[in-house]
Amino acid sequence: MKIVGAFFLILFLSCQFALAQDTLYVYKSGVVVTKRAVSEIDSITFYKDYNAPVQETLTDIDGNVYHSVKIGTQTWMVENLKVTKYRNGESIPNVTDNDTWLLLGTGACCNYNNDAVNVAKYGKLYNWYALADSRNIAPAGWHVPSDAEWTTLTTFLGGESMSGGKLKETGTTDWASPNANATNRVGFSALPGGYRGNYDGGFYGIGNYGYWWGFSDDGTCNGWNRGMSFNFINVGRNRYNKSAGFSLRCVKDTLALPTLITTAASSLSNRSAISGGNISADGGTTITARGVCWSTSPNPTITDSKTTDGTGIGAYPSLITGLTANTTYYARAYATNSVGTAYGDSVSFTTTQTVIDADGNVYNSVRIGTQTWMVENLKTTKFNDGTGIPLARNQGDWANLSTPGYCWYNNDSISYKNTYGALYNWYAVNTGKLAPAGWHVASDAEWTTLTTFLGADVAGGKLKETGTTHWMSPNIGATNETGFTALPGGNRGNNDGTFDAIGIGVFWWTSTQQDGIYSYFRSVGCNGSGVGRSGSQRLNGLYVRCVKD
Repeated sequence: MKIVGAFFLILFLSCQFALAQDTLYVYKSGVVVTKRAVSEIDSITFYKDYNAPVQETLTDIDGNVYHSVKIGTQTWMVENLKVTKYRNGESIPNVTDNDTWLLLGTGACCNYNNDAVNVAKYGKLYNWYALADSRNIAPAGWHVPSDAEWTTLTTFLGGESMSGGKLKETGTTDWASPNANATNRVGFSALPGGYRGNYDGGFYGIGNYGYWWGFSDDGTCNGWNRGMSFNFINVGRNRYNKSAGFSLRCVKDTLALPTLITTAASSLSNRSAISGGNISADGGTTITARGVCWSTSPNPTITDSKTTDGTGIGAYPSLITGLTANTTYYARAYATNSVGTAYGDSVSFTTTQTVIDADGNVYNSVRIGTQTWMVENLKTTKFNDGTGIPLARNQGDWANLSTPGYCWYNNDSISYKNTYGALYNWYAVNTGKLAPAGWHVASDAEWTTLTTFLGADVAGGKLKETGTTHWMSPNIGATNETGFTALPGGNRGNNDGTFDAIGIGVFWWTSTQQDGIYSYFRSVGCNGSGVGRSGSQRLNGLYVRCVKD
């Protein structure tokens, strides 16, 4: 490089004026490397050598190979993009007709003058919609630079007013004369690939101008770009209509930790909860593991208990199990990439209590919306004051009851008690003493609160146990995403006391009377995803779910 009082400093360099001799001495490692009379020097400018060696190559989905160069903190492609497919393998339309090009509102590319000869040196021209397409035009690990990233580049090189010369290829083989101040000091090798106009779709400026899109737009029909000219030293920053055809350079993704948030805990029970996360950015490299970690201490990490919920970005649910009742936990979503593991914000939740009835039976509970429900059907044989509930086994006794009574399905407690609970007539419900202390039989209004929260028509599916271990096929819509775990225990009829519908459906009393003869109940069946509501004679034997006071 030509210098007049300009020196590159690679190692330690010191300057010393010997005023008596009117001489400037330049030292390197204690040895004089040059000297000048001060009277011969107009100014002294110190430059850092920006010329960086070319870095690794990269390959696009078409197999085109590009070189790269590190400039400041960024790594840029040295050639213009020439890819014909998005990253997912789908083609970018190559549009030759001028009128068709101008009317596009989707991604497209072309060759300058529709001549493939120009592609090898100058790359292809793209409209702005191509680079904004979610299928991604850049090679994996790279991206089209934003307006801000272009500014980072030009600022590093001294600002827009002087950075063009440092980016342009030297000489006039490809650039028209005079190719003002071109030094290509950073190895960017900008070439004058011309452009395709946004007014007539024609091709202009090859040899004179180069234009490159940025990923950013101005919120209207214009996108930001950068331009360089054969007769100027600067880099121009302009807005052009998105239908214009410009060149593309890509910049390497900067690897970082993922960015994510933690989903608030829901469907709380005494032993489980549902949380999750939402990963908005992978940090420039693949997410290899994600989930939720939790502990009874704040800010848990993956060395504590954790779930594993797949890979990649986006939202994901996570089921946390193995918890202890009535305990406060802290949870954070996590995501791991090649840089390390990042965490979302910490959320806290408290598991629900277990429930014990007058017989000593223990029930799990789950929080759904604003309510806390028992997870199992009631199976007590005593009221909460300790008095016994009459057991009615034979059909005649059951059909003639007008006082509280209970039974087991098919009068078989060994087979059905622990799975399905007990069947009660409504007279037992109406005593107000059937539920454990601190709990009560859910009213019709409370059932409506539950089903409304769950989406009404699909609420049954969210309440039913999944699969066909207990439910008959097809068990439509069953997800049990609430943890309510409804099971198909059938019922006992009021007319003759027979048992029916096990495996097909479940029926629960509410505490609400419909009229002088009937009381409301709710039901869920294997052939639907809704929750039925109707009235039943009070002699019927139905199940009971309790809700916390």
